[in-house]
Amino acid sequence: MGYSQAQKAESRQRVLENASRQIREHGIEALGVADCMRSAGLTHGAFYGHFASRDALIVEALEYALGQSRERIAAREIGAGKRAETPLQSIAEAFLDERHVKNPGSGCALCALAGEARHASTDVRALLTRYLHEFTAHVAQATSSGDEKWALGIVATIVGAITLARAVDDDELAKSILSSSLALVLAQDSGGR
Repeated sequence: MGYSQAQKAESRQRVLENASRQIREHGIEALGVADCMRSAGLTHGAFYGHFASRDALIVEALEYALGQSRERIAAREIGAGKRAETPLQSIAEAFLDERHVKNPGSGCALCALAGEARHASTDVRALLTRYLHEFTAHVAQATSSGDEKWALGIVATIVGAITLARAVDDDELAKSILSSSLALVLAQDSGGR
């Protein structure tokens, strides 16, 4: 008995969820098709029924991860007023948080892959570049100045802080990186230039 289109779509969704998590946790090169399919409850042989190649899976999984990031940013912006936060404060506090550092598999793909992206395919780099522009535009809208060049510096601070906090083996230093970066970003929100 064959699979219905709904079952196939559900299986594909599980594969994308697993692949996007694995890419953010372990990097692009570490993604193994067999392990990803097994984690999704499917056989390795079913892979080509869903994707043309491993590279195609990587691109779609990254698109999926970036879509999740977009949704989180939008939700933070909408909920900022309810929490008596500025939109920039809401975004910065969500990113520059220990939970984000400790859970890369459910976090921002740009933060997770920034260090290895220079070795990635042109398709992956193009997706991350497009997302960087989108994220910068969101941050610019969230700041009191609306300046995209200034916002790019804020995004670089956020991504760099997460990358460094994940790189060090000293929890106190990681916390200090996050809190110092958060203070720097929030100073920009109050016109601290």
